[in-house]
Amino acid sequence: MIDVSIITICRNSAFTIAKTLESVLTQKEAVFEYIVIDGDSTDGTQNIARSYDGIDLFISESDDGIADAFNKGITKASGDIVGLINADDQLLPGVLDRVRNFFADNPDVDVLHGDVLLCAGDCVIKRLRPAGRWWLPWRLVLFNHPATFVRREVYEKFGLFDLNYRVAMDVEIFLRWSTKGVRIMYLPEMYVSMQTGGLSGQCAEEGFRESRCALLHHGFSPFLVHVQFVCKLLVNRILSICS
Repeated sequence: MIDVSIITICRNSAFTIAKTLESVLTQKEAVFEYIVIDGDSTDGTQNIARSYDGIDLFISESDDGIADAFNKGITKASGDIVGLINADDQLLPGVLDRVRNFFADNPDVDVLHGDVLLCAGDCVIKRLRPAGRWWLPWRLVLFNHPATFVRREVYEKFGLFDLNYRVAMDVEIFLRWSTKGVRIMYLPEMYVSMQTGGLSGQCAEEGFRESRCALLHHGFSPFLVHVQFVCKLLVNRILSICS
């Protein structure tokens, strides 16, 4: 039996955390461990989380940002597979069973990732698919980290999230895996719904800058990296004007 560890990080997420917790805990029939890492919330998030049975480990303390919170959860995880479901995301029904079965049937795959439904409240805006090619400037998402599931041994072998990245820490680690020979598979399946207004959207241009640093650090073509960066800025600003 393959065990799955799900980690939710949160800070002052009282308006969304309940739906996140319920979306995970309703799948408890799939054997898994649930860890919630809270960044010392002051808005009632802690009380909401503590009111739910089924959370195996709850930690609330100050941290050094998102990457640090992710790392705390990963180091505590005991499952064979690790998934990160943020406090404004919801795991879609039946996903944990599908993920566990996929890894059992595909022992040669280290990382599985899929699609996300981007929502505003109960309204679905669009389906987010990964770019497929890192240099495509009109596709702003390299991969959907809330819809990504990773063998724990990948973190043990290739390291945790880099604390130097405040926004694009997920991009950096995905590029690290890609250049280190980690076996990654994408399936065009929806695993998570995600609300608009998260950090990546609020700090998009900072994220683009960090992504540029990560691409250069991992040896991608400087010319293409800089062209892509400028194009992403233009695309994002055009989208901001049109929205």
